[in-house]
Amino acid sequence: MEASWTSQLIGRTVEDIEQREGCPCVVRLAGGYRLQIESLWRLLSSGAVALTSEDEGQLFGGSQPLRAIPELSSKLHGQTLVSCQATPGTADLTLNFGQSVLQVITDSSGYEAWQVEGPAGTLAVGQGGGNVVVWY
Repeated sequence: MEASWTSQLIGRTVEDIEQREGCPCVVRLAGGYRLQIESLWRLLSSGAVALTSEDEGQLFGGSQPLRAIPELSSKLHGQTLVSCQATPGTADLTLNFGQSVLQVITDSSGYEAWQVEGPAGTLAVGQGGGNVVVWY
């Protein structure tokens, strides 16, 4: 697994997080980098689970349903990426923003969990079954 594609992301800030049709979550980083999340994600705050993609629409005792993407955006917008790692064997992706950590969890043995696209054509894909493939 190539490490150089992850080093390209370090020091970049979160510019936007949105939901697109056909892709549950898209994180745009400064410099033209884009992370498309197609599986379960969770946000840790100070080491504890703060939010997950499964929380979408839940009330959790409130009066309004939780909107996971806007909530994730409010927590990560402007944050700077400190480290990034894809776990060998699972292709789980961990993006560390200091106090906040976004984890993308591979939840299929056949479908892609995530894709990271760079402005120069670099493409890293977390494949089902835990393999990471990188094209330059």
